[in-house]
Amino acid sequence: MKFGLGTIAATLALIAQGTFATTTPFCPTDGVCYSWGVPETAVKSGSGDVYFQVKASTSYQWAAVGIGSGMVGARIFLIYQDGDGNVTLSTRRGKGHIEPEYSEDKGLHLLDGSGVKNGEMIANIMCSDCTSLDFSGKNGWIGAWKKGKALNSKSRTEEITQHDDAQAFKVDFSTAAFTTSGNPFTAKSDSNDGSKSGSNSDSNSDSNNGSNSEPGSSDGVVTSGSTIDFNTFECAHGIIMSIVFVVLYPVGALLMPIIGNWMLHAGWQFIAFLAMWAGFGVGYVLAHDLDLFWANAHTKIGTIVVSLMGIQPILGWLHHQHFLKHRRRGIISYAHIWYGRALIIVGIINGGLGLQLANAKTGLIIAYSVVAGVIAIAYLSGNLFGMLRKKNSTKEPISP
Repeated sequence: MKFGLGTIAATLALIAQGTFATTTPFCPTDGVCYSWGVPETAVKSGSGDVYFQVKASTSYQWAAVGIGSGMVGARIFLIYQDGDGNVTLSTRRGKGHIEPEYSEDKGLHLLDGSGVKNGEMIANIMCSDCTSLDFSGKNGWIGAWKKGKALNSKSRTEEITQHDDAQAFKVDFSTAAFTTSGNPFTAKSDSNDGSKSGSNSDSNSDSNNGSNSEPGSSDGVVTSGSTIDFNTFECAHGIIMSIVFVVLYPVGALLMPIIGNWMLHAGWQFIAFLAMWAGFGVGYVLAHDLDLFWANAHTKIGTIVVSLMGIQPILGWLHHQHFLKHRRRGIISYAHIWYGRALIIVGIINGGLGLQLANAKTGLIIAYSVVAGVIAIAYLSGNLFGMLRKKNSTKEPISP
């Protein structure tokens, strides 16, 4: 029986394809893709090396993938251009919705085929100590990316700006197995290019998994999670809660000494009360997605303040009933007034902690402080005006 060169080549290609199997690239957004490969021996034994690839268009300033279901505690693998046609691999630890800090990770190795080629950053990575992963089941991963001008840095501690977007997903290692040891991403190419493993690749050779897959494709290996729209939730939470504690609650409190209409005061504060819970709900969703809930001072104080504020309408009603009966303030009246004032002050301070947690720009922090200061002056002035009016008035007292 005779075999042509084409038949032999096709047969060898089929063998190679079955031997070096990796997941179909998972592309959560256009131009950013991830792939995984796990040696079959590691799947069976439950331990061993894990291979994964990060590929991103050079229109991105950086791209990253990490092990974990959220930002807090995630083991993050960040890549960006080094300025010499290669990529820098920076290993970092997530600490919440702030810039992850560099953390040396000796179990990570940048392999052959990594570099910058044809408008793409490519990092073929081997992890020799990813012992926390389930080699025969699904594992939580996160991905993030940022478009912009190349960093062109070899420093693994290079400062980065906040991501454009991020996504959480799961990878089933039991279906990402390949049967031959070695780098699965260069299996179909000539790897005798003399490149070495390290923080920066010396090779610009391409890999067998391109980034031209449709966003979200994964051949069933990756279970896509919802895109984490951090910026929208963060802005919504910050704006709502700032308006509530810096503007609505203080202005509502001023309505009594200035106007003296308890119905207007109650209605205004009830609207602020509803807005507060809406803002808290948005904040909870954000904190939950980032694994930040009850993990820092801002979320703890915020939860306590909002919960305690739930008592304030009851105190207000009791105060009003007391005044209708006695036509003067009582202990419950002062409890309502000073309890509310204390919670507003703590809420405003906690807003500053939130800006710090979000790594807000200096200009935004200054603006928040200025508005809070102006409202504080207006509040003190309004209360002084109310005291003078009450002192000089010969009319029947009104509810404070």
